Amino acid sequence: MGGATLDASFAAVRHYTRHVVSALGWGTHSIAPLSFRGATYSGVFTLLPMLTGRGRENHGAIMAEATALADKGLLKPLVDPRRFTLETVANAHRIVEMGDARGKVVVDVA
Repeated sequence: MGGATLDASFAAVRHYTRHVVSALGWGTHSIAPLSFRGATYSGVFTLLPMLTGRGRENHGAIMAEATALADKGLLKPLVDPRRFTLETVANAHRIVEMGDARGKVVVDVA
């Protein structure tokens, strides 16, 4: 996200080799917190092509390449091995808050 969430992400990112990615990074943001942590930032700006149609073919090519990589098993999301339910969602929140998650955290909703 952008706005205050993006600024908070810059301030919360772990030191060295960590990366912040945003799809809505417009505005005035200080990247100093990233520099102090040796972290990096990438902005993925997809809104303009979706709204105007300009550059849409390029996004289609990117999605086709991502699909090909996924089909070959070369795109692998980093997912924490622990699974949570709605009953244990507080535990999931705790590991994310503590920075103990090893990838995305999954909460199964039955």
